[in-house]
Amino acid sequence: MLSMKNISKSFATDNVVTHALREINLDLNEGDFVSVTGPSGSGKTTFLNIAGLLEQSSSGEYWLDGEDIAKLNDAGRSRMRNQKIGFIFQSFNLIPDLNLFDNVDVPLRYRGFNASERKKRIEHHLDQVGLASRMKHLPSQLSGGQQQRVAIARALATSPRFLLADEPTGNLDSQMAQSVMSLLEDINKGGTTILMVTHDPSLAARAKRQIFIKDGRVTELTQKNQNNLHLVNGE
Repeated sequence: MLSMKNISKSFATDNVVTHALREINLDLNEGDFVSVTGPSGSGKTTFLNIAGLLEQSSSGEYWLDGEDIAKLNDAGRSRMRNQKIGFIFQSFNLIPDLNLFDNVDVPLRYRGFNASERKKRIEHHLDQVGLASRMKHLPSQLSGGQQQRVAIARALATSPRFLLADEPTGNLDSQMAQSVMSLLEDINKGGTTILMVTHDPSLAARAKRQIFIKDGRVTELTQKNQNNLHLVNGE
């Protein structure tokens, strides 16, 4: 489904070259739930941006659903991103002047679904996240956890092949974080592949697979070396 081979990313400013990612190799299979952890500045965000086709790598191969991303132009990358990938952000990114129904409707309109299909999808996914009764509310009338649930419904509405979640519980208290994590686990059990960046080792441990990024390099954690995650993140 997703395959990265020797993916590297460098940024050059004046005479300084910064290596954000160094020869990353990673394969994601259908139904995976992978958590990504690592210290601040380790390359997690760059990695997620490349996975989500928001940035291009400097070198290496990236294949998504059998397509070589390097061979796609901007329009092709945009098409792939809109059809295959759903995004969940730490800051929710809801439009404050739109109610929940209309927030979830935004990507569906962009994809060109007709009004009947959009309505069916919106109602289904707001119900899935437990907010069907509040679809006419504004984001400001919801708690942080509820707003993140709306963001998840919006991401799911286009039926993406996989979800990219960037610190989806970062702005939530511990109880809300656990609730959102449980929802993501249920979504994964339904067949959606999830790649999640998190700073919380306890949430990362709930994923099926864990990878750790440090200095732009990836280590896949096994049961044997999971203690390293807690040591490094115990700063």
